[in-house]
Amino acid sequence: MNTDISPEQTIVLAKIRHIEELERLDTCIQFVESIGQIIHQVQAERGASCLYLASAGKRFAPERADIISHNQATEADFRQALQQHLHLDLLTDARQLTLISWILLGLDQLVALRHQVTLQKISFTDCMESYSRLISSLIALIFEISDSSVNSKISTCLLTLYNLVQTKEFAGQERAVGSYIYGSGSVQQAHQQRLLELIDQQDRHIELFCQFGNQELRTAWDKLQATAPYRQHQQLRARLTTAKDHQPLKPSDADIWFDLCTQKQTSIWQLQCVLIQKMHDMLEVLTHKARHDLEYTQEYLQAISAKATPASTLDGTFFNLSIPVESALSFQAHDSAQAYPMASMISLLQQQSRQIADMESELSDTRKALSERKQIERAKGLLMSKLGIDEMEAYKTMRNLAMEQKRKIIDVAENILTQQKLPS
Repeated sequence: MNTDISPEQTIVLAKIRHIEELERLDTCIQFVESIGQIIHQVQAERGASCLYLASAGKRFAPERADIISHNQATEADFRQALQQHLHLDLLTDARQLTLISWILLGLDQLVALRHQVTLQKISFTDCMESYSRLISSLIALIFEISDSSVNSKISTCLLTLYNLVQTKEFAGQERAVGSYIYGSGSVQQAHQQRLLELIDQQDRHIELFCQFGNQELRTAWDKLQATAPYRQHQQLRARLTTAKDHQPLKPSDADIWFDLCTQKQTSIWQLQCVLIQKMHDMLEVLTHKARHDLEYTQEYLQAISAKATPASTLDGTFFNLSIPVESALSFQAHDSAQAYPMASMISLLQQQSRQIADMESELSDTRKALSERKQIERAKGLLMSKLGIDEMEAYKTMRNLAMEQKRKIIDVAENILTQQKLPS
C-alpha cells in the first residue's frame, strides 16, 4: 500500500478542513438559535408564574397554562436540536457537556417546579431564582460556544449575542419583579432594591452589546429606545424605583407593566433573530469563498506541477537558500528583488500563513474579552462562596471596589483571584 503523502495533499486538506470548520460553525449557530428560543419561552413562563403567585393564584392562570403547553413543545425541539448538535459537532468539549448535563437536569425538574407554582407551595423569590438558574445555565452555554469558535467574525457576533441575551434576561427578571410588586399592591424595599440592581445589569450588558455590535445593531437599539411603549415602560419603572417602602400601588397596573415589558422582550428577541440571521449569512459567504479558494488552490497546484523543475534543482523549494527563513515561514509579502518565483509552493504556503495570521489577529481581541469575562465570573463565584452572598451582591462588591480604587473591574477580579492563591 502506498503511504506517501505530499505537500500538495496537505495544503488541499487544510482548505477542506477550513470548509468543514465553517460548516461546523453553522450547526453551532443553529443550536444557539434553539437555545435562544427556549430561553425566550422560559422567560415568558417565569413572568407569568410570578404574576400568578403575586395575585395568590387569582390572575394569569389561563395565560400561564397556555405558555407551559407551548413550552413543552419548545423543550422537545431543544432536545432534538441538542442531539443533532452533539452528533454533528464532535469537538464539543467536556466543559460544554457538563453544562449541558446540568441544563438537562433542570429541564427534567421543570414539571415539579411548575406543580409547586400551581399549588402556590413556593415563594415568589424561590420561584424566580429557580427559573433564573435554568436560564443562566442556558446563557452560559452560549458563552461556552462563543469561546470555542475559531472564526473571529463569528466569535465577535456570538459575544454580541451573549450580551444581548444577558440584557434580555435581566429585563425578563425586571418584568417578573415589577409584576410581583404591582400585583401585590404595595412596594417592598427588598424587591425595589432588586429592581435597581437588575436595571444596572441591563445597562452594563447593553453597553457591551453596543461595543461589540456593528452600527446596524446599535441603530436598532437606539430606535427601540425611541418607541412609545419603551418610554411608557420607563415611566412605570421610575414609579417603582422612586416609590417609598410600603407605598400602595394599583394592582391593575401589573397587566400594563407586564405587557410593556413583554413588548420590550419581543423587541430584543427580534434583535436576536437579526443577529442570528447575520451569522448564517456571514457563514454562507465565508463558506462560498472557502470553496472557491479550494478550487483555485487545486488549479494552482496543477499549474505548478505542470511546470515542475527537475528534482535536482532547488529553485522555488524548501532548500532554496535565497529565501530567508523568516520570509518562507512567516507572513511577509513577496519581495520582487528575490530570486525565487511567486508561482511556487512557498508562495502558496505564505499566502495561507498570512490568512491564518489575519484570522488569529482578529480573534485576539474577542478572546481577550472572553477571557476577562471568565476571570470576572470566577472572582464573582469566589466572593459568593467566601462571603455567602448572591451573584448580584458579589458583582456590586467588585464594582464598588473598582470605583473606590479607580481601577477596571477586571483588575479587581484578577486581584481577588491572586489573593486566593496566596498562602494564608
